[in-house]
Amino acid sequence: MSSASTKRWLRRAVAGLVLLLGAAALTYAYRDTLGLAEPPAKEQVENVRAFAKLYGYVRYFHPSDAAAETDWDAFAIYGARKVKNASSQAELRSDLKALFKPIAPTIQLYRTGSEPPSPADVLTPADTAELNLVAWQHRGVGFPRDKIPRVYQPGADSLRAYRSIRLGRPPEREPLFEAHPAPGETVAKPLRRGLSVQLPLALHGRDGQTLRPEGAPSPSALRDSIGRVEAPVFETTPSLRLGSVAIAWNVFQHFYPYFEVVDVDWNAVLTRTLRRALADDRSRKTFAQTLRRMVAQLGDGHGQVKGLSTLAGLPVKFGRVEGNVVVVDTAAYVDRALCVEVGDVVTSIGGRSPKQELRDAKQHISGSPQWKEVRALQQFGRGEPGSNVSLTVQRGKKEKACQLRRASGSEIGRRYQKLQRENRPTPIDTLHGGVHRGGVHRGGVHYVDLTRATWPEIQDRIGGLARAERIVFDLRGYPGSSRKALQHLAADSLLQMRIATPQFIYPDQDPRAGFRTDRGRPPPRTPQITGDVAFLADARAISAPEGMLAVVKHHDLGTVVGQATAGANGGINPFELPGGYAIHWTGQRACKHDGSQHHLVGIQPDVRAERTLEGVRGGRDEVLEKGIEVLRQR
Repeated sequence: MSSASTKRWLRRAVAGLVLLLGAAALTYAYRDTLGLAEPPAKEQVENVRAFAKLYGYVRYFHPSDAAAETDWDAFAIYGARKVKNASSQAELRSDLKALFKPIAPTIQLYRTGSEPPSPADVLTPADTAELNLVAWQHRGVGFPRDKIPRVYQPGADSLRAYRSIRLGRPPEREPLFEAHPAPGETVAKPLRRGLSVQLPLALHGRDGQTLRPEGAPSPSALRDSIGRVEAPVFETTPSLRLGSVAIAWNVFQHFYPYFEVVDVDWNAVLTRTLRRALADDRSRKTFAQTLRRMVAQLGDGHGQVKGLSTLAGLPVKFGRVEGNVVVVDTAAYVDRALCVEVGDVVTSIGGRSPKQELRDAKQHISGSPQWKEVRALQQFGRGEPGSNVSLTVQRGKKEKACQLRRASGSEIGRRYQKLQRENRPTPIDTLHGGVHRGGVHRGGVHYVDLTRATWPEIQDRIGGLARAERIVFDLRGYPGSSRKALQHLAADSLLQMRIATPQFIYPDQDPRAGFRTDRGRPPPRTPQITGDVAFLADARAISAPEGMLAVVKHHDLGTVVGQATAGANGGINPFELPGGYAIHWTGQRACKHDGSQHHLVGIQPDVRAERTLEGVRGGRDEVLEKGIEVLRQR
């Protein structure tokens, strides 16, 4: 081909390409005007992000009666579906007004960067003599009582009832706190796509109804629409996922009490989570993982996402020993054919390295590094009930490949209950010296496992414990009613940890109104235990046992031996999402007795103690041995 011919061919090719691209853009624009095409995923995320921000502001801080009576779960699904495909800022603004004006007619949407519009006259009526002021106060955040799952979680002091109260309404059982928005007070907040909102925080009411501007749209049609919204439990839809993310993200944005000590850009988390919910999730399982990844960013040891799926574990207990993932117990008592032994070092599982397996698991676990390690090891090797997984272990200088079967559905929760991380004595025991190979004990140290012994069992033995010269209390886990044992260790009342419920009247916690601190002082009990005491602890101690160990430290009731605790305390405030998901999180703020940070830090041991491979293979509990050694030295 000649040079001139080549140039003519290139010109025709470029012209054709330009024409093709122009036609494609024109076709997209034409289809979009007909409602036949969806905007790019990035614009969809931006649309839902703007909706999610406005959703939280109106749901929790706009005090109109219509807003208070809205089914907010259904509204989240309905609203996410309505705004997702807005093709422009103007269309998004129109969609948001149609959604929110019926329930919050005094909010005002405007272009970001412009001056906020003048508030509606109804916010500052000339005559307020017969009017009452209505505004939100939040102690933590309250959810409808029928929405709170009554599920006991290890690590929960209790499932507390948090209060969200509106001023000017019939009084609740708990009194109002002093701070509240002023009459006519508003806040201006950016949303997304160049839109902002001006939000009234206080309204006036008459005869039990908040005042509405004349001509405000009725909420009845909107209620009819959201009343037809369905939230399937055994399947998932894009609007359900996007709405659920909006619900969950706002709970933490406005009420999570630990953002000042957690390194996270929570606004960026919203964008990433919406993107995953829109593009990546096609099943309940994958969406549950998306929610877990979001909650993991909070660094909340109580943070968990519960779904309907159940994973099964292996007939093996794993621990971290000398930097390795090690088999620390097996269910050989029910399966003599198991090909792994205590002390085996895991080199691969399912064709992956243990390091990679743990790293991936920790992306979906919330809490401190030490708590993430505990949870990741608990989940190590879990999968579909009844399925098999390959496990390669190092035993001495030899490597051994095994196939292990996960528990079936009927076996979950019962077959492997006896598996423990260490070879502990019976819950209440007298140890004659150190713990030696084969479980032979010599010497005179009393042992009480507060994670297994019940309070009646301890009461039956309290006389002997009061006469004992040395006692080891084991708190490597979660105690039940046995926490009362501490009252036998001090002659005076025991000042509890600082547990504070945050008070909110402004969105985005900017600023908080304050805290209400509850600190109990349990009285002493008789008979008094006067011997030397050691407490065993590690990251399995979360919440209540951390409160106990904080008391031990403050009142100098004994020596703490082991490793740092989980670093998560305060009452759990659970809520449900549409589709059958439940999220647990910490709704209160806990500090140590001196006011210093507890969250993510935990209770540090006075004497550090860890296990060794030699000790695991010998069936020894080296942390317990260190506790006994500390007592003998004293």
